[in-house]
Amino acid sequence: MRKFLFIIGFLSLILAQNCFALSYEKVLKNKNAKKAYQKEDFVKAEELFKQSSIEYPDEGKIHYNLANAHYKNEKYDEAIAEYEASLKNEDVDKAKVLYNIGDSYFQKQDYQKAIEYYRDSLIENPNDADTKYNYELTRQYLQQQQEQQQQDQDQDQQDKDQEQQDKQQQNQEQEQEQQEEQQQEQQQEQQDQEQQQNEQEQHNQPQPTDEEKKQAERILDAMQRAEDDNQKERMKKLLQQDQVKKVDKNW
Repeated sequence: MRKFLFIIGFLSLILAQNCFALSYEKVLKNKNAKKAYQKEDFVKAEELFKQSSIEYPDEGKIHYNLANAHYKNEKYDEAIAEYEASLKNEDVDKAKVLYNIGDSYFQKQDYQKAIEYYRDSLIENPNDADTKYNYELTRQYLQQQQEQQQQDQDQDQQDKDQEQQDKQQQNQEQEQEQQEEQQQEQQQEQQDQEQQQNEQEQHNQPQPTDEEKKQAERILDAMQRAEDDNQKERMKKLLQQDQVKKVDKNW
């Protein structure tokens, strides 16, 4: 019986030593990570807290510390995930965790989500002044964001309307140019047809025979001779008048 009790005691001692060793190792790693965090070496702190979170996945405070390191490194999505993981453990301050999640969403400019977590934090701790301030401030940011989004939508719609008007104007101008080109083509085609028709009519007129050409030449020659005779007659009369005048002067 004594031998059995001795064995039980020995095993208990070994188990206690192992538990103490595990607890000491966890505390030491967490302490080193906190030192790095306090020195604002957030990259190293994140690495150490991450190692601890893998080795002790059920430790809510380790997840919380890792989330803080993520937040300082501007890894807001990772921070939110670790904050959420820490909420699975009851040894964390739930109001504080919810507040930090709200801050993470605020940094992401997701003001609607931030308001929801600030409100949940106020439910856990209604008297927290920082949470009340952030809640009201974020509501103002959300309102400004929504107004800006509405302005952007209105501007986009105006730009689309203007673009549509410009396109319609351009189409109208193109149609007008096409109509003018068609009219010019039709006018040119009509002129070409008229010219072709005139040429065809001239071509279809009967050509004079050789005899008619000779007769026309004789007529022209006769007319020319008659004109020459008339010219000679007029010159003769002028000369006679000049002689008469000279005789009168000699008197």
